Amino acid sequence: PVRCGLSGTALKYIACITMLIDHIGASCIEAGILLPALAAGAASCGGIPVSTLLAADRVLRYIGRLAFPIFCFLAVEGFLHTHDVKKYVRRLLLFGLLSEVPFDLAFFRTPFAPQHQNVYWTLALGVLAMAGLKHFEKPDGSASWKGLLCAAGCTLAALLACTDYDGSGVLIICVLYLTRTNRKRQCIVGAVLFAWELTAPLAFVLVWFYNGQRGRCTPAMQKVFYWFYPVHLSVLAAVTNLIL
Repeated sequence: PVRCGLSGTALKYIACITMLIDHIGASCIEAGILLPALAAGAASCGGIPVSTLLAADRVLRYIGRLAFPIFCFLAVEGFLHTHDVKKYVRRLLLFGLLSEVPFDLAFFRTPFAPQHQNVYWTLALGVLAMAGLKHFEKPDGSASWKGLLCAAGCTLAALLACTDYDGSGVLIICVLYLTRTNRKRQCIVGAVLFAWELTAPLAFVLVWFYNGQRGRCTPAMQKVFYWFYPVHLSVLAAVTNLIL
């Protein structure tokens, strides 16, 4: 039976839309317009005051802060329901590779920016961390020191590799996994951990209404969700580097 609330597919749509809004601000407005204008000392761009562009960018980025917390939650749900963790990780790593050049072009206007890697690497390390926690968990289901050590290693790897949201992203995924049996606790802890981003905790209002069902998601739709990240980054990279 269909339950009231938001399905996993609905949450994916919300995450993708808010991520797109965020990236329009980060790529087109910031990298494409604001940074060059500020570097040149200009007070306006195309007749639009820099202050107005800054305000518009702030609104887009505030909306976009909802995306990553939802993706972290969905990574946990994906891990809990996947039939093949290795395949899940390989898919994340593949799209991490496919997304890296578009990511660098969109946000740094160069095909290779070693100082920052895309979010697929963070999610892949988060899934590996959860796999370690599960593999070494105690008979009562709680985390063991070996599992925590695996999670710490994945967190350190994300930090050293400078992935999007770095080690904090992997850490938050692990915490959401460890609190998975209590939705109220999961949402409260998640909101607290994201409190450093003004609007990000609001994502857990949406997570609270998750109905535990996948929702309608055909194999084709699943592929679209994976491809959405590199494709939209490629479009934004083209706009930022070739048009703006």
